[in-house]
Amino acid sequence: PPPVSLKKILSTLTGNDQLLWIAAIFLIQQVGNGIVVGGLGSTYIYFEFGYNGGLYSIFTIVGMSATAFLMMGYPAISRRVPRKKLMNWMVLISSVGYAVMLLPGLLLSAGSMVKYWLVVLGYMLSNFGQYCFYLIMMISIINTVEYNEYQHGVRDEAIIASLRPFLTKLASALIVVITSGSYLLFGVTAYTNRISELESRAAAHAITEAEKLDAIGLVIGGVEQGQANGLLLCMTVLPCVLMLISYFLYQKRYRLDEPEYDRICAQLAARGADA
Repeated sequence: PPPVSLKKILSTLTGNDQLLWIAAIFLIQQVGNGIVVGGLGSTYIYFEFGYNGGLYSIFTIVGMSATAFLMMGYPAISRRVPRKKLMNWMVLISSVGYAVMLLPGLLLSAGSMVKYWLVVLGYMLSNFGQYCFYLIMMISIINTVEYNEYQHGVRDEAIIASLRPFLTKLASALIVVITSGSYLLFGVTAYTNRISELESRAAAHAITEAEKLDAIGLVIGGVEQGQANGLLLCMTVLPCVLMLISYFLYQKRYRLDEPEYDRICAQLAARGADA
């Protein structure tokens, strides 16, 4: 196929209002969804519960386990529940999850395992809703192909399909900025840099594993509770706010729900029959 010019890419994006909206919504949602696993989650777990890789592994495995159910069950769910109605339930589940992470994290005693398991449970609930959002966004982006054909007579499927990985990479870059900004805001950059330095020295066999762990324990011992709580606020309140923004924009600005999409497909089929 002939190469696609930059002008063609820009005209496809700017000429498809639904694609522009869903691109913005998807980017906002992906930034919020990635904040926990972008570094803040691991740093908070280490600061609050000690430098134990097993605890963070459990946190991520249990948190991500909710997505396995959705991967298998989403097709059946989507046939029975319209996307916008499903999002109503998912925003509630995720919001409850972020509250379950935040409130015990702020109120229970430092290092408490009850606190840890509540944070893990909260992350699982929040990730369940966020991953469902992600699946809905994926379908919503693809549905703009038919909308583009309906408006302009061309599908431009390759351009539209390539938008999602680009937005995912852009979201990853923004997450790095947010993570670094959070470390600076709460004054923990020196701690994270020191831990990275110790990890590098251990990897180079300059110090033993036991020496590394002892030194990291001393570093973490210098972290104040308010600093750990600040990271917890960033990894709960900010993702929740971004999720709510994406939710309200989707409900208000994205028009290609199931009935409208079916109507457009029927119109395209009628045009094809007439041709």
